[in-house]
Amino acid sequence: MSGENCSVNLDAPVVDVSIDTSGTRCPIPLLRAKQALKSMNDGQLLEVMATDPSAKDDFDAMLKHLPHELIEHQIQSEHPRLDRFLIQKKALPENSQ
Repeated sequence: MSGENCSVNLDAPVVDVSIDTSGTRCPIPLLRAKQALKSMNDGQLLEVMATDPSAKDDFDAMLKHLPHELIEHQIQSEHPRLDRFLIQKKALPENSQ
């Protein structure tokens, strides 16, 4: 039977929007992520690829002030540095608009 060695992770989250901010530094990854989140629906997942070594701290700080949730952070590569962030869009509280 062909394809026996093929595996599919059914538990892997489905990314709705993906942006690559490689080669940019703060605040560009944050600004591009915020712009992408504005056009997304609640519950959708945003994937951000970043090479900025401070991106993890920057996203943590940004998300403290927003309702969105950092679902996953992975270091894809150390040399050169490449981080992958998965952010779930959450609705803004009605009284904040």
